[in-house]
Amino acid sequence: MSTPKPWLDLGLDALPERQADRVRLFRLLFATSTQLRNRLDRELSPSGVTSQQAAMLQMIEAQPQAPTLSVVARALGMTHQNAKQIALVLERKGFIEITIDAADRRARRLQLTAHHHRFWRRRNAADFSSVEAWTAALSDGEIRTVVRLLGKLRANLAAGGS
Repeated sequence: MSTPKPWLDLGLDALPERQADRVRLFRLLFATSTQLRNRLDRELSPSGVTSQQAAMLQMIEAQPQAPTLSVVARALGMTHQNAKQIALVLERKGFIEITIDAADRRARRLQLTAHHHRFWRRRNAADFSSVEAWTAALSDGEIRTVVRLLGKLRANLAAGGS
């Protein structure tokens, strides 16, 4: 009986090396992001926050003013309905307030609360240490290279690159 082929290489035998490497990269990014998200969910679990909720909160915080729900949904690559469900949960937990936009009464703006700021001020140091431990297999130079390359890939995808 033969040893099963690792799923990262599954079906790549017949492809040209250049294409096989790109598919392998995609699979590695996908698998790694899933592992990291699962680890983050486990870290956040005792506090009742999910990695998706944390991503939304960070996205909101990065904006110069309270963003609309539509802006946050687009930035996070999710449907408006999914973003709304997450926002409603975050509102119930006291992390955000959902307000009606004064200029466009159909739009909803997401505003962070004092609870949000206190929560992350208490967590950030430990969370950042966890991320450092998870990425310890890479040198500082490798980290900078990966960040630069993934930033380049993300920018190309965001610009509609094929």
